[in-house]
Amino acid sequence: MTERPSDEAVDRLFRRYKEHGRRRDRNALVEAHIGFAHHIARRYGNRGVSEEDLRQIALLALVKSVDRFDVEHGAAFTSFAGRTIEGEIKRYFRDATWAVRVPRSTKELHLLVRRAIDELS
Repeated sequence: MTERPSDEAVDRLFRRYKEHGRRRDRNALVEAHIGFAHHIARRYGNRGVSEEDLRQIALLALVKSVDRFDVEHGAAFTSFAGRTIEGEIKRYFRDATWAVRVPRSTKELHLLVRRAIDELS
């Protein structure tokens, strides 16, 4: 993994991306912040969703953040992206969780069964 560029370098890259719309600039911005997205995803681990799924959600939110970020607002990209990534992960949990109130013991049993199935398959 490469070292994350400075805030000034990120700002320059964002300005260039917004001005020219080049995919390689967008990819460079995403690649520079992959570790940041994975860090946020790890914080939501061990909640019944695979870490790989959380990482994918975080990366999709990171791409969305790069596309929507406006450097002219003066906020740091990581502040903007962090909220976007967390929001997408929370939305995923909200959409993927139980629709009916289920006792905790039943949820825990379900989680144990899913882990066993994952290990056996």
